[in-house]
Amino acid sequence: MLYGRRVIEPQRVPHGLKPRRFILSASFQYKYSWYMITAVAGAALLFLLPSFYFINQNYELFKSLAYDTHPHLIQHLEREITWLKVFLGASVIFLSGVTLFLSLRMTKNLISPLVSMERHMHQLMLGQWHIPDYHLPEEDDFRDLSMTYDYFYRALKANTETELKLLEKLSIDPQNREAYAAWKHLLAEKRSRLGIKEEFMTNESVVNLNEFDQKRRVS
Repeated sequence: MLYGRRVIEPQRVPHGLKPRRFILSASFQYKYSWYMITAVAGAALLFLLPSFYFINQNYELFKSLAYDTHPHLIQHLEREITWLKVFLGASVIFLSGVTLFLSLRMTKNLISPLVSMERHMHQLMLGQWHIPDYHLPEEDDFRDLSMTYDYFYRALKANTETELKLLEKLSIDPQNREAYAAWKHLLAEKRSRLGIKEEFMTNESVVNLNEFDQKRRVS
Protein backbone atom coordinates (compact mmCIF):
# COMPACT_ATOMS: atom_id res chain seq x y z
CA MET A 1 0.00 0.00 0.00
CA LEU A 2 1.07 3.59 -0.58
CA TYR A 3 3.56 4.71 2.09
CA GLY A 4 3.32 1.44 3.96
CA ARG A 5 0.48 -0.09 5.88
CA ARG A 6 -2.38 2.23 6.66
CA VAL A 7 -2.60 2.52 10.43
CA ILE A 8 -5.13 5.04 11.67
CA GLU A 9 -5.56 5.65 15.35
CA PRO A 10 -8.16 7.92 16.95
CA GLN A 11 -6.61 11.30 17.60
CA ARG A 12 -7.29 13.46 20.60
CA VAL A 13 -7.77 17.18 20.46
CA PRO A 14 -4.61 18.88 21.75
CA HIS A 15 -4.87 20.43 25.18
CA GLY A 16 -5.68 24.11 25.13
CA LEU A 17 -8.00 24.20 22.12
CA LYS A 18 -11.13 26.25 22.66
CA PRO A 19 -14.47 24.41 22.70
CA ARG A 20 -16.37 24.66 19.47
CA ARG A 21 -19.60 26.57 19.13
CA PHE A 22 -22.91 24.83 19.66
CA ILE A 23 -24.30 26.31 16.42
CA LEU A 24 -22.01 25.56 13.48
CA SER A 25 -24.47 26.05 10.62
CA ALA A 26 -27.60 27.91 11.68
CA SER A 27 -29.57 27.35 8.47
CA PHE A 28 -28.91 23.60 8.41
CA GLN A 29 -29.38 22.97 12.13
CA TYR A 30 -32.49 25.09 12.60
CA LYS A 31 -34.13 23.64 9.50
CA TYR A 32 -33.85 20.03 10.64
CA SER A 33 -34.56 20.95 14.25
CA TRP A 34 -37.82 22.51 13.08
CA TYR A 35 -38.65 19.30 11.25
CA MET A 36 -38.04 17.30 14.42
CA ILE A 37 -40.07 19.66 16.59
CA THR A 38 -42.96 19.58 14.12
CA ALA A 39 -42.94 15.78 14.04
CA VAL A 40 -42.67 15.27 17.80
CA ALA A 41 -45.02 18.08 18.84
CA GLY A 42 -47.52 17.07 16.15
CA ALA A 43 -47.54 13.47 17.35
CA ALA A 44 -47.93 14.65 20.95
CA LEU A 45 -50.83 16.95 20.06
CA LEU A 46 -52.59 14.13 18.22
CA PHE A 47 -52.69 12.31 21.54
CA LEU A 48 -53.10 15.23 23.96
CA LEU A 49 -55.92 17.10 22.23
CA PRO A 50 -58.38 14.17 22.13
CA SER A 51 -57.37 13.24 25.67
CA PHE A 52 -57.98 16.77 26.88
CA TYR A 53 -61.35 16.89 25.12
CA PHE A 54 -62.64 13.68 26.69
CA ILE A 55 -61.21 14.51 30.12
CA ASN A 56 -62.85 17.93 29.97
CA GLN A 57 -66.17 16.33 29.03
CA ASN A 58 -65.88 13.95 31.97
CA TYR A 59 -65.14 16.82 34.35
CA GLU A 60 -68.20 18.67 33.09
CA LEU A 61 -70.22 15.57 33.88
CA PHE A 62 -68.65 15.37 37.34
CA LYS A 63 -69.44 19.04 37.95
CA SER A 64 -73.07 18.56 37.02
CA LEU A 65 -73.29 15.61 39.39
CA ALA A 66 -71.50 17.56 42.11
CA TYR A 67 -74.04 20.40 41.86
CA ASP A 68 -76.79 17.90 42.61
CA THR A 69 -75.10 15.85 45.32
CA HIS A 70 -71.95 17.52 46.74
CA PRO A 71 -71.63 21.22 45.83
CA HIS A 72 -68.46 21.59 47.91
CA LEU A 73 -66.60 19.45 45.34
CA ILE A 74 -67.05 22.07 42.60
CA GLN A 75 -64.05 24.07 43.79
CA HIS A 76 -61.80 21.00 43.74
CA LEU A 77 -62.93 19.99 40.27
CA GLU A 78 -62.29 23.47 38.86
CA ARG A 79 -58.82 23.51 40.44
CA GLU A 80 -58.04 20.14 38.89
CA ILE A 81 -59.17 21.37 35.46
CA THR A 82 -56.90 24.41 35.78
CA TRP A 83 -53.89 22.31 36.77
CA LEU A 84 -54.63 19.87 33.96
CA LYS A 85 -54.53 22.69 31.40
CA VAL A 86 -51.28 24.03 32.86
CA PHE A 87 -49.73 20.56 32.86
CA LEU A 88 -50.69 19.84 29.25
CA GLY A 89 -49.41 23.22 28.04
CA ALA A 90 -46.16 22.88 29.98
CA SER A 91 -45.71 19.34 28.64
CA VAL A 92 -45.94 20.53 25.03
CA ILE A 93 -43.51 23.40 25.68
CA PHE A 94 -41.06 21.17 27.57
CA LEU A 95 -41.24 18.48 24.91
CA SER A 96 -40.57 21.04 22.17
CA GLY A 97 -37.63 22.49 24.11
CA VAL A 98 -36.05 19.09 24.71
CA THR A 99 -36.55 18.17 21.05
CA LEU A 100 -34.92 21.44 19.97
CA PHE A 101 -31.92 20.86 22.24
CA LEU A 102 -31.42 17.26 21.16
CA SER A 103 -31.89 18.15 17.48
CA LEU A 104 -29.31 20.94 17.63
CA ARG A 105 -26.85 18.71 19.42
CA MET A 106 -27.42 15.84 17.01
CA THR A 107 -27.02 18.03 13.92
CA LYS A 108 -23.92 19.64 15.45
CA ASN A 109 -22.30 16.23 15.89
CA LEU A 110 -23.23 15.36 12.32
CA ILE A 111 -21.79 18.42 10.60
CA SER A 112 -18.91 19.14 12.98
CA PRO A 113 -16.43 16.86 11.14
CA LEU A 114 -17.53 18.32 7.80
CA VAL A 115 -17.03 21.90 9.00
CA SER A 116 -13.62 21.05 10.44
CA MET A 117 -12.56 19.32 7.23
CA GLU A 118 -13.82 22.27 5.17
CA ARG A 119 -11.72 24.74 7.18
CA HIS A 120 -8.68 22.47 7.06
CA MET A 121 -9.11 21.94 3.32
CA HIS A 122 -9.46 25.69 2.75
CA GLN A 123 -6.06 26.22 4.35
CA LEU A 124 -4.60 23.48 2.16
CA MET A 125 -6.03 25.18 -0.94
CA LEU A 126 -4.16 28.32 0.11
CA GLY A 127 -0.95 26.28 0.08
CA GLN A 128 -0.56 26.10 3.86
CA TRP A 129 0.61 22.49 4.12
CA HIS A 130 2.57 23.20 7.29
CA ILE A 131 -0.59 23.66 9.37
CA PRO A 132 -1.24 21.20 12.24
CA ASP A 133 -2.65 17.82 11.32
CA TYR A 134 -6.39 17.27 11.24
CA HIS A 135 -7.52 16.14 14.68
CA LEU A 136 -10.63 14.05 15.28
CA PRO A 137 -12.56 14.73 18.50
CA GLU A 138 -13.84 11.59 20.17
CA GLU A 139 -17.46 12.78 20.33
CA ASP A 140 -17.76 13.43 16.59
CA ASP A 141 -19.56 11.15 14.17
CA PHE A 142 -18.39 10.14 10.68
CA ARG A 143 -15.16 8.84 12.17
CA ASP A 144 -14.40 6.73 9.10
CA LEU A 145 -14.77 9.75 6.82
CA SER A 146 -12.61 11.89 9.11
CA MET A 147 -9.87 9.28 9.32
CA THR A 148 -9.96 8.81 5.54
CA TYR A 149 -9.55 12.55 5.05
CA ASP A 150 -6.66 12.59 7.52
CA TYR A 151 -4.96 9.79 5.59
CA PHE A 152 -5.60 11.61 2.31
CA TYR A 153 -4.03 14.80 3.71
CA ARG A 154 -0.99 12.95 5.02
CA ALA A 155 -0.54 11.17 1.67
CA LEU A 156 -0.62 14.48 -0.23
CA LYS A 157 1.82 16.01 2.21
CA ALA A 158 4.13 13.01 1.81
CA ASN A 159 3.90 13.38 -1.98
CA THR A 160 4.90 17.03 -1.71
CA GLU A 161 7.86 16.16 0.49
CA THR A 162 8.93 13.46 -1.99
CA GLU A 163 8.65 15.89 -4.89
CA LEU A 164 10.76 18.41 -2.99
CA LYS A 165 13.49 15.83 -2.36
CA LEU A 166 13.50 14.86 -6.04
CA LEU A 167 13.73 18.51 -7.09
CA GLU A 168 16.62 19.09 -4.71
CA LYS A 169 18.51 16.20 -6.32
CA LEU A 170 18.24 17.76 -9.76
CA SER A 171 21.30 19.52 -11.12
CA ILE A 172 20.42 22.49 -13.31
CA ASP A 173 23.04 24.41 -15.24
CA PRO A 174 23.02 28.01 -13.94
CA GLN A 175 23.94 29.15 -17.44
CA ASN A 176 20.47 28.09 -18.58
CA ARG A 177 18.75 31.01 -16.92
CA GLU A 178 15.19 30.07 -17.79
CA ALA A 179 15.45 26.46 -16.64
CA TYR A 180 17.41 27.45 -13.53
CA ALA A 181 14.85 30.12 -12.59
CA ALA A 182 11.96 27.68 -13.09
CA TRP A 183 13.75 25.10 -10.93
CA LYS A 184 14.35 27.63 -8.15
CA HIS A 185 10.74 28.74 -8.42
CA LEU A 186 9.48 25.17 -7.95
CA LEU A 187 11.82 24.61 -5.02
CA ALA A 188 10.69 27.80 -3.32
CA GLU A 189 7.03 26.97 -3.91
CA LYS A 190 7.33 23.45 -2.48
CA ARG A 191 9.31 24.66 0.54
CA SER A 192 6.85 27.47 1.18
CA ARG A 193 3.96 25.01 1.00
CA LEU A 194 5.63 22.79 3.59
CA GLY A 195 6.43 25.74 5.83
CA ILE A 196 10.15 25.82 5.07
CA LYS A 197 11.28 29.44 5.23
CA GLU A 198 12.99 30.51 2.04
CA GLU A 199 12.89 33.49 -0.24
CA PHE A 200 10.10 32.79 -2.70
CA MET A 201 10.94 33.49 -6.34
CA THR A 202 7.83 34.77 -8.09
CA ASN A 203 7.03 34.69 -11.78
CA GLU A 204 7.81 38.41 -12.03
CA SER A 205 11.30 37.84 -10.71
CA VAL A 206 11.77 35.06 -13.26
CA VAL A 207 10.72 37.41 -16.07
CA ASN A 208 13.04 40.12 -14.79
CA LEU A 209 15.88 37.63 -14.63
CA ASN A 210 15.28 36.59 -18.24
CA GLU A 211 15.15 40.22 -19.38
CA PHE A 212 18.40 40.94 -17.56
CA ASP A 213 20.02 37.93 -19.20
CA GLN A 214 18.90 39.06 -22.66
CA LYS A 215 20.24 42.58 -22.11
CA ARG A 216 23.51 41.12 -20.90
CA ARG A 217 23.86 39.03 -24.05
CA VAL A 218 23.08 42.02 -26.29
CA SER A 219 25.67 44.14 -24.56
